[in-house]
Amino acid sequence: MQLICVDEQSFKELRARGGIYVDKTKHIYDIFKDGKYFFIARPRRFGKSLLCSTLAELFANNRELFKNTWIDQSDWEWQEHPVIRLDMTKAAGAEATAALVRQRLTDLLNRIANEHSIAITETAGPVGMIQQLIFALYKKTGKGVVVIIDEYDKPLLDTIDDPSRYQNIHRELAAVYGQLKACSEQLRLVFLTGVFKFAQTSIFSGLNNITDLTFLPSAGTILGYTEQEIRTYFAEYLAALAKLYNLSVDETMSKLQVQYNGYSFGFNLATEQLAQSVYNPFAINHVFHQQQMIDQWFVSGTPTALIKKLQEAEFAALDQNNLVVEFNTLKASCEPDKMTALSMLYYAGYLTVKSYHDGELVLDFPNVEVGQAMSKLLLPLITKTPESNVREATKALKKVLVSGDLAKLRDLLNHILAQIPYGLHGNKPQEHYYQTVFHLLLAAAGFVVTPEDMTNRGRIDLTVIMPPVVYLFE
Repeated sequence: MQLICVDEQSFKELRARGGIYVDKTKHIYDIFKDGKYFFIARPRRFGKSLLCSTLAELFANNRELFKNTWIDQSDWEWQEHPVIRLDMTKAAGAEATAALVRQRLTDLLNRIANEHSIAITETAGPVGMIQQLIFALYKKTGKGVVVIIDEYDKPLLDTIDDPSRYQNIHRELAAVYGQLKACSEQLRLVFLTGVFKFAQTSIFSGLNNITDLTFLPSAGTILGYTEQEIRTYFAEYLAALAKLYNLSVDETMSKLQVQYNGYSFGFNLATEQLAQSVYNPFAINHVFHQQQMIDQWFVSGTPTALIKKLQEAEFAALDQNNLVVEFNTLKASCEPDKMTALSMLYYAGYLTVKSYHDGELVLDFPNVEVGQAMSKLLLPLITKTPESNVREATKALKKVLVSGDLAKLRDLLNHILAQIPYGLHGNKPQEHYYQTVFHLLLAAAGFVVTPEDMTNRGRIDLTVIMPPVVYLFE
């Protein structure tokens, strides 16, 4: 079987090693053939760095790397452009200060200049250096320069809980990113990726003509794997996994869908149709590589800052009513002092869009992996009960729902909720508090739960699908 390079972020290395590459070059062609400034926000470990690397190799005209891909047979104008690629994770760190970020950016730009045998003035700082580098590369090659900035917001994310350091780093980055508009005539492409859309970093305020791909249906599947891509590129691994679990390929695919699919990253405002949902690529790579259905994405990074934000707001973001938001609210750029826990949950990948109607989005956990892990993490904090109690409650709840015994279900829910100390719901309506707890209990038990389920006759508080049974809760 062809090699799975589990978390390889270099397109060149991936191709050199003969690893599986899920061909996204048709998307790249359609989106980047024309236009100049682009941005996309996606959760961590969703393939952003590999996409950046692919674009870098494409515009560097390394065509041999694209053999047997869609774009190699297209009318793509194969020309070599000078490429500046900045991986901002190398300028970040929990200990980062504005001075340290400035020095690390200086080192990155010097390295790129040396690779192209270009002299730039370090005393000008990163702001002057990036401008000098762009102008020098354009003059040397006569070709528009391609600038790719991966994880542009990483230095900001690392200091989001320290307002003073954050603001100083914010100013440093804003000045550097602002040069990308000033050098427009010398540029062929600017592409930035990140997790959040921080306001006023001269990305959205300075680059007022940037194309934000975050919610566009045309970019909905440029990152992540579709079901057809999994069936096509991982066919042998899928068959082997099915055999191991004594299931058919379709049955195995259904289990993978429930566990790892469900991310919707784009929707059509006119038709109210969501873009095709995608699977978490990091999770799928690990599942097939290890040949077992493990939950890898959630455990690869604990959302400490997010949990703190949720606690500060008494977990209000998870109230049923708050999971229905206006599109413009979610789309708006984020600022640390105004960033809500709900927007953090969405952009970080812990919530996704489940439906869209009349300008409103319904959000929920994307899949069982995320819903189960997140709920198990949150329930002891929300209910102030021991983790052992939560584990026992979710096990019992799953057993009762599978059995279909509604009388036992009623008694069990009364027993579980009775263990929660009085007054924990604070100033919020008690119904909302218990709805949140019930929702998280169902998710922690591994069920597919749909909150605020839209129908032609109104909304259902909670829908739980357990083929061949469907539970409706009001």
